[in-house]
Amino acid sequence: MRNMRIYASLDDDIGEGYVWLRKAGLPPRGIVKITHTDSGRTVLCEALKFEDNFLKKYNQSPRFTINNPESSVVMSGWYRARLGDLQSQREYTLDIAKDDSWCGKIRACMHHPQVVVRVAVWLGLLSVALGVVGVLLGIISVLSKSGPS
Repeated sequence: MRNMRIYASLDDDIGEGYVWLRKAGLPPRGIVKITHTDSGRTVLCEALKFEDNFLKKYNQSPRFTINNPESSVVMSGWYRARLGDLQSQREYTLDIAKDDSWCGKIRACMHHPQVVVRVAVWLGLLSVALGVVGVLLGIISVLSKSGPS
């Protein structure tokens, strides 16, 4: 847990499912769980590691300059709203933890800003559940026919 200064995403990134940050122990591209400790609200998303090229592009005038990447995070309005209407250019206490499990990846897609991604995940989960029900019904059907006569 630490104070992080929030920066708004670039125009090209507002509909993307990632944030930019720098935290030791995270892969260059991985799933993280971000918790706003004051509100208790969380999001899961992909985290991209700050790179020099990104910082050069981001720090061009008239945008605010990221001076300390280790205590900064760039996120879209979608994620700021889900964390409790966080304002850019302010500091908040955030807990950022790696969550690269399959469950974390699915939940990150469920928190994605694009509705098509969220709908696709729900349809995929529904299809898996229906497939499991179909297999179970098939097994029950076969077992009930092969029982003692």
